[in-house]
Amino acid sequence: MINPPHGLTTAGHRRTGSDTPTDSALSSPTGQRLLRDIARPVHSGIVGTFANDWLREAFLEALIADERLPDVVATRHDLDRIFCGQSSSIAFSAFADRLQVFPTLEETIEHLEAKADNLRAGQSAPTTVWFAVPGNDTDVISQTIEYWSGLDLTVLFLGFWPHGSNRHPRPARSPAFPSEPFIARSLNDSIALLQAGG
Repeated sequence: MINPPHGLTTAGHRRTGSDTPTDSALSSPTGQRLLRDIARPVHSGIVGTFANDWLREAFLEALIADERLPDVVATRHDLDRIFCGQSSSIAFSAFADRLQVFPTLEETIEHLEAKADNLRAGQSAPTTVWFAVPGNDTDVISQTIEYWSGLDLTVLFLGFWPHGSNRHPRPARSPAFPSEPFIARSLNDSIALLQAGG
């Protein structure tokens, strides 16, 4: 378990008085609220040395701690990038009702377009969070985002996103870089938390 640096909460904010985080607060990404606070606007590239760490925390938050219980979408390849080649060791079955992992980007986009059509036809659904590695597919991904215009979609990219905002998160343990601090678990701790079903 990672303890926050002296004087900081798990969200990277200054503590006041005696508000010390509990073990449960530190074992869950709830306090960070990365999906609502840092990932604005809702289509953001996450870049820099700590991009993988940040995206793993956001992925954990989406599946475990976000009270909106969002639907989460990704390709196996993109999850493998975020989990440093170890996504195949994770049994995502505990999240099968909200997590859709597709073999290809094409299948992911077909799923998202069908879901957008259903939403426009009156079907209700929670926020959708899409984790992606844009690579050379930025145009087709951008078209899918346009297709979701007016609907509730958050897209987080590993790497530079040429069609919108880019974020440079830094761990809260790096006080020289105070912008967008976050607490990151180790890769093994992240996998263990998912294996335990949250």
